[in-house]
Formats: sequence, structure tokens, C-alpha cells
Amino acid sequence: MAKLKITREAILKGAAEVVRKEGEQGLNARRIAKELRCSTQPVYSQFRNMEDLICALREEAKREYRLRIDRYLAQTSRGRYEAYGMGYVRFAREEKGLFRFLYGGGGRDLPRAEDPYFGDIIAEIKQLYGMSEQQAKAFHADMSIYSYGLAMLLNTGELDLSDEEIEERLRVQFYALYAVYCPDLPPLPHKSKL
Repeated sequence: MAKLKITREAILKGAAEVVRKEGEQGLNARRIAKELRCSTQPVYSQFRNMEDLICALREEAKREYRLRIDRYLAQTSRGRYEAYGMGYVRFAREEKGLFRFLYGGGGRDLPRAEDPYFGDIIAEIKQLYGMSEQQAKAFHADMSIYSYGLAMLLNTGELDLSDEEIEERLRVQFYALYAVYCPDLPPLPHKSKL
């Protein structure tokens, strides 16, 4: 009987499952092999070392993150900025291990310029809300700090909110920051798409 070849993709999926179940600290070749029900040989035949695997897994986790965000951006019931924020926070709540793997410390920072949506977000803030490039970047940085805090509280289980409650908290923070960054502009209607 021919041996079943364990692919690079299967190893990355197995590694993602380990991160989901045990966090990054549980990530090693033996644990991935156990998840895949194989020896460690396929892991090391597909990846030079664990650092190589972790780099590839980080790209895979970012791909999963982008898929989630894209689903929210495709919803027409929300404005794009609001959809982005909801997608980010829900990713933290629903993909606890992967979120911490991407954004949970260890030298990693808040999603900023390396975020694949950063340029679009800044352009949209400028266009929709009349902010300069500098204002838009500062506004988004402040909104990111709040969103990250909310995301981490949901991720760790210290806070349990429904989608509606998350949406309302993000909306309130958005309006508060808008008033600070745009005091000379007319206020936004309370239920407008963000």
C-alpha cells in the first residue's frame, strides 16, 4: 500500500489547529505530527526548520484574517470602516489562537501599515470624513488602539458581547474620536454607516 504524502498545506492546517487549541507555545514538530497522525519526518521534509514553518503559518493566518475581513467588507448593510472594525474584533473573538499568534505580543504590534487594508482605510477616511492624510492616520491609530483593547478582552474571555454590543461600542468610540479630530465639521448622524 502506498504511503499517503503529507502536503505543505496539510502541515500548515495542522499547525493552525495546534495554535487554535494550545496557542503558539504548543507549536512544535511533534505536536503538529500528532495532530496530523504522522511522524515528524513530513514536517521537516516540507520546512527547513520551525522558524520557516512559523513564517509560513503567519502568512496562512494572515490569509485567514483577510478572508474574514473580506466577508465583512462584502456586506452592504455596513459602511466599509465599520465592517473592517467588526471583522477585526470578531476574528479576535472567534479565532482566539490565530489572533494571538498574529497580534498577541511577543514583539508584534497593533495592525498598522503592514495591515493589507491600511492604505484603503486611510483613503476612505480621507474621502468620507474630509480628513487630511495625517489626521486620517492619527484617527485610525487611535481607533485601532480601542479596537485592539476590545478585541483582546473578547479574545481572552474577560468580556462577552454580542455582535450588536460590539458594533455599538465601536460606533460610540468612532463618534467620540470624530468629534475630537473634526471639531469644525458637522456632526455625523448617529446611525450613519461608518
